[in-house]
Amino acid sequence: MNNAHTTTKAVASAQRCGRAFVRRVAVCCLFACASLSMAQANSGDKERDAQRIADAQRSQQQQRQDTQRQFEARADEQRRQLQAQQEQNAQNTADAARRGGRMMTPDERRDLRRQINEAGVDIYRNAPRR
Repeated sequence: MNNAHTTTKAVASAQRCGRAFVRRVAVCCLFACASLSMAQANSGDKERDAQRIADAQRSQQQQRQDTQRQFEARADEQRRQLQAQQEQNAQNTADAARRGGRMMTPDERRDLRRQINEAGVDIYRNAPRR
């Protein structure tokens, strides 16, 4: 009987030892999987962070380029308007030079009409009758 008891005790001890070993292996596997998933998550975060930074830099650069284009477009428009004004002023000056250099005031026109009437000369011909 002594042998049977020892054998039963050894089997029970072996089973406990085996279960403990299986538990230890399971816990180790669990920790290994957790650490692998953490490592992958961290590397993914770094990649995502790097991607976000690159996207932000591209966005800022695009905004700078857009701002520069808008500034250049406004400057071009202002140059065109200034040039058009200068051309209009030059044309007005040329028209004024053809007309005698300057406009007459109402008093000057009245004096000129009076002088013409005193001289008795018609400046404008009478229109032919139809």
